[in-house]
Amino acid sequence: IDTPNRAHGVCAVDTLAYVADWSSGLRIIDFSDPAHPVEIGFYDTPGGAFRVEVVDTLAYVADQNAGLRIISVADPTQPYEVGFYDTVSFAWEVEVVDSLAFVADDGDGLVVINVSNPAAPTLMSTENTPVAAYGVAVGGGHAWVADFGGGLVAMDLSNPADPVSVSTLES
Repeated sequence: IDTPNRAHGVCAVDTLAYVADWSSGLRIIDFSDPAHPVEIGFYDTPGGAFRVEVVDTLAYVADQNAGLRIISVADPTQPYEVGFYDTVSFAWEVEVVDSLAFVADDGDGLVVINVSNPAAPTLMSTENTPVAAYGVAVGGGHAWVADFGGGLVAMDLSNPADPVSVSTLES
């Protein structure tokens, strides 16, 4: 299926694909018939939709210069924004664990946002990286941050309100 702009990220849930499609926002594709996928809904975010993660009925979009956008996809044909957090830099990627969104936010490093109230997300913490945070994965009590030009940064998340860089594997 041809999306209106540039598909940068995708999250699949059951028979739906949620596509971060740059300046065309979030696109929702039904691929229950993989030979004939159909766009069933979209939400045009204000920035450049780069990555998306879906948890339950919410899509979390790393929307580059417009920060983190939280979109209700309870009805995938009628998605709507329920909240946002405008990060300082450029939100490139997001991973959500429990009630926390971990955002790779370019020059601002790793940004941890409390999303327990999706309508009013709040900043929990930030931790700088050597150059520019571009990707993030969370597991084993750590955030693994792909730092564009700076390598891979491991951060201890035993206290998410105060993440601590524990090592860097330079690229």
